[in-house]
Amino acid sequence: MTIAVALVHIVFATIWLGSAFFYSVVLQPRLSALDTAQQRDFARSLRATMTPLLAISAVATIVSGLAMMVQLHHLHPGPFSHDRWGIALIIGALASLGALAIAFVEARPARRDDWANEGTRARSLARLFRRERSARWVALALLFVALATMAVARYS
Repeated sequence: MTIAVALVHIVFATIWLGSAFFYSVVLQPRLSALDTAQQRDFARSLRATMTPLLAISAVATIVSGLAMMVQLHHLHPGPFSHDRWGIALIIGALASLGALAIAFVEARPARRDDWANEGTRARSLARLFRRERSARWVALALLFVALATMAVARYS
């Protein structure tokens, strides 16, 4: 059971972090080069594929990580906050949950009530894309924090 949980954790964490990195570093700059209508269409089709993949990967990573934390705590009873590996695990778990929370906040539908005319709509879409790009960079940074803290926990 322990190896299966660790395998699930590693595979889905790799998919989550790798996909987030690819989207933020490679695809998003290219997306910004398109005009607003093309951005909207491409982002919509990309979200249809990426959102379920990232959501499943995030949930599987977090659930399997929590299962491994429970297993570790069973082997090493006592408060996590007194050990270096425990603190690293807590920080990593919180960073992962933070990245997931950002994804859920950014996944909500855009408000269309501000789009009275085409000019306002274009400005609103541009603002939405900038906000989404910033949120993705923050989520990616949190995922790298989670990765680093998990490595520290593993080797401390």
